[in-house]
Amino acid sequence: MRNRIIHAYFDVNLDIVWQVITQDLGLLLIEVEKAIQDLEK
Repeated sequence: MRNRIIHAYFDVNLDIVWQVITQDLGLLLIEVEKAIQDLEK
């Protein structure tokens, strides 16, 4: 997503960006925290 926002900002769908921010990042954070806990075992 970073590449699209940085290099093709004129073609970014703001509805998709908002969905990622409001729905997907929380789920990603949970999975990253689980992965970190697994590594610490």
